[in-house]
Amino acid sequence: MAFMAQGDSVAIIGHVGRKGLRFARTDEAGCIDPRTIYFQGAGSATGISGALANYLREQGLQGRTIRTAIAVAGLIRGDTISVTHTRWFVSRSGLQAMLGHPPLLLNDFEAEAWALSERDGARQSSGTWCIAGITSGLGVSVLRRDADRTCVIATEAGHVAFAAPTGELAALVAALFPGASAVPAELLISAPGLLAIYQHLVVVQGTRPRYMEPEAITAAQASDPIAARACELLAQAFWSHMGNLVLAYGAWDGVIATGGLAMAMQPLAMQPDVVSAFVGRGKYARLLSEMPRRFERVEHGELIGAAAALRAQRVPEPAAQPLKPAPMAILNPVRMRPV
Repeated sequence: MAFMAQGDSVAIIGHVGRKGLRFARTDEAGCIDPRTIYFQGAGSATGISGALANYLREQGLQGRTIRTAIAVAGLIRGDTISVTHTRWFVSRSGLQAMLGHPPLLLNDFEAEAWALSERDGARQSSGTWCIAGITSGLGVSVLRRDADRTCVIATEAGHVAFAAPTGELAALVAALFPGASAVPAELLISAPGLLAIYQHLVVVQGTRPRYMEPEAITAAQASDPIAARACELLAQAFWSHMGNLVLAYGAWDGVIATGGLAMAMQPLAMQPDVVSAFVGRGKYARLLSEMPRRFERVEHGELIGAAAALRAQRVPEPAAQPLKPAPMAILNPVRMRPV
């Protein structure tokens, strides 16, 4: 196997998410050129192939064989990948037919992990980290680095059942999802989850809701006690779930939280009484208490990470021609007699 040369022809990098599409082209080093970033909102985009065709035309790249890497908000399996909570889908074979080269498709939080691996501190470190992003869902990936290799594992750990660590969180889950025997974590740990928690607390307090959007709730957490409590409960649920995932994936070198909602709750989420949900009271509580935990966001992380994954992609070397067997001389042949 050989690494793809960084000086190869231009590549197109994309991100297909719930809110829209982004494309960029790479420079000579294989990194995205910020001047070429293009965004189209979900409301105005008619389809992925059409938006990509328009971008290629604007960049003067139509009709060329082009490498591409696209981060997708969805499970990367098979030829057709559905984009979560949208009507869109990404066709692997369709992209190959359009661009003349097999595309590299990766999950959006897989791309985020690749982007974080590009940071100066991460480049010099070996270990295993859990990357989690709280947005309109809960994305989780695992980053593993050793001396000469980076590996990223995409997961669907946001859909793992949430295990409530306290009676208060157990009662909250029961109230929000009555009759459910198992609740996927991202139904609670996400922007829709924050809104549901806030609305539940408002009903319990016997008041009327003041905020109808998750962004308004996080903006009011410093001045509104109910908004603050909603953020606190979500943060406790997040840390509890991450503690379980560290145990499951062996990500003993740290947890990196990212995503718009996580960044908005960062000060509250790092308070000791909230982070205690991560540590728990189990066998590895002391080890978990010593683990690094931080919040970090990379602007255009999905694009930067997809470009990094493409640079690291291994491509097969040209197949060697099979050697023709030389004719063999048969010495003293033995005649086979019927038995």
